[in-house]
Amino acid sequence: MIYLFTGNGKGKTTAAIGTSLRALGNGEKVLFVMFMKDKTITSETKVLEKLENITIKSFGRRGFYLPKEELEKNPDLKKYGVRPIEEIDVKLAYEGLSFIKGNIKNYDLIVLDEICVAIHFGLVKKEDLINLLKEYPDKDFILTGRNCPQDLIDTADLVTEMKEVKHPYQKGIKAKKGLDY
Repeated sequence: MIYLFTGNGKGKTTAAIGTSLRALGNGEKVLFVMFMKDKTITSETKVLEKLENITIKSFGRRGFYLPKEELEKNPDLKKYGVRPIEEIDVKLAYEGLSFIKGNIKNYDLIVLDEICVAIHFGLVKKEDLINLLKEYPDKDFILTGRNCPQDLIDTADLVTEMKEVKHPYQKGIKAKKGLDY
């Protein structure tokens, strides 16, 4: 099965973690690969890494980054520490895909957290991901991230779209450690 959690609302990674916990409870082995994130800044990894049968890897730089064009359209983002995407980000994303391919046989469930964003920003070609998914039809995958391309939606077996109705960012409230990251 290919599960896809997408949309602009909060909860995509949280849904992937919940499903991963369910798989672990069933005795399955989980590979949780984070794209565009550094696992040292997310609180959930502190707990997940204490569990048996789960491996967590991150293939992203610390902090937040966007395509240069996005930063030029929204210069205020720079004051929040958002940086432009660089070639290292593409390299890290493909290292993540390579890591998955090299280790996939050892796992039942493979989570590709924020892979849709990595595709949207041009760090990974959607064809490369779709080929990976088709190469391992006996594995279960969870894909997360906003701006998911239609081809991935068509490929997935289950698609849940998280819809943002209201968010504290709209009032200028920053993300809260322990609840938001």
